[in-house]
Amino acid sequence: MSARAAPASGGGAIILTLAAIAALGSLATQLVVPALPPIAAEFGASTLAAQKVIGVYLLGLAAGQLVAGPLVDRIGRRPVMLSGLVLFILGSIAAATAPSLGWLLAARLVQALGGATGIVTARVMVNDLFPPEEAATRQATLMSVVLLSPAVAPVVGGMLTELAGWRSIFGLLVLTGLGAALFVRFRLAETSGRSATPARNLAHAWAMLLATPRFTGNAAAMMLASSSLYAFLAATPFILAREHGIGPRDTGLFLLVVAAAGIAGTKCVGAINRRTRGNIAGAALVASGAGLLFVGALAGAKSLLAFLLPMILMGFGTGVLGPSTISEIMQARPGLEGTATSLAGAVQMGSSAVASSLIGAADTLRLGMVLSTMTLLSLGAAIAASKVRMQSR
Repeated sequence: MSARAAPASGGGAIILTLAAIAALGSLATQLVVPALPPIAAEFGASTLAAQKVIGVYLLGLAAGQLVAGPLVDRIGRRPVMLSGLVLFILGSIAAATAPSLGWLLAARLVQALGGATGIVTARVMVNDLFPPEEAATRQATLMSVVLLSPAVAPVVGGMLTELAGWRSIFGLLVLTGLGAALFVRFRLAETSGRSATPARNLAHAWAMLLATPRFTGNAAAMMLASSSLYAFLAATPFILAREHGIGPRDTGLFLLVVAAAGIAGTKCVGAINRRTRGNIAGAALVASGAGLLFVGALAGAKSLLAFLLPMILMGFGTGVLGPSTISEIMQARPGLEGTATSLAGAVQMGSSAVASSLIGAADTLRLGMVLSTMTLLSLGAAIAASKVRMQSR
């Protein structure tokens, strides 16, 4: 199949397939969240040590995207995607059989490096397969489908943990990765040849992007909002267990509600952007949710609803912010769309890894304070980026 040669009638099936492969990255994160307390208990680890199961994986996603981007351009989309899926499968097998927390963390790093290739290659292949006037719409569809993964994954992860133990989660990921690898090997054709751009230009491209305020502002807004979300994900299972007596299965249901709010946010992006700047509106919603959590904790609110409602607002705001900032990032430097997406994604995952690893055994008050600070900074970055865009016109 040549670049931009996908038949219109098969576009939907191609998007669903690429979305499923791209979703493996987030699936391997969200499935494990409800299992963090049992993992900590089995290995006799602290809350902070167990949260590294998420943090190390996110670091791997960040590093993997930086590596996958240049490789995709130089050796092709399909071989990079297939190699990444093999790594993902091997990492999942190692995680399922981990005899210690250190082994599990190493396995998660391998798994993440493989999962990152799906994120990068899926986005690039969409642009390969569809004409420019259709590619943006297809990218939005890809993102919407990918966001279904974190909505369902915590529920599945919680049920698997209670029914068969946390190792069964990685068994499921082995099977999922194997199915994706077989499809790529036998059914998915290459979509583009090698790039003529030499690797030595990559550092220069990064420098150009980092010198572009429209890129740095929106990337910072996305990075800070994402870090807030992952800090929440890392702390929530422990807060729900400690303060509300909620187990892994119900934790998964709780996270499902938050993820559903995020999906609802993506459905409102078009309407919001027609009236205002989606990046600013999304960042404002996320900051409002974090502020509501902090104020409620200061006021002594102890109910589960006082914890859930702010998180729903944060989830909805993240759903608005994500697509809006990605669109701004890809338009920051014409001709560097792929590099911009890869660099912003790596920074986003790296910062999220740090945030999820450092949040520790936070209570609701401390979590609200941290999230409020980060989301206000995210809002400031989005406003600054939008001012630069207006001044450049």
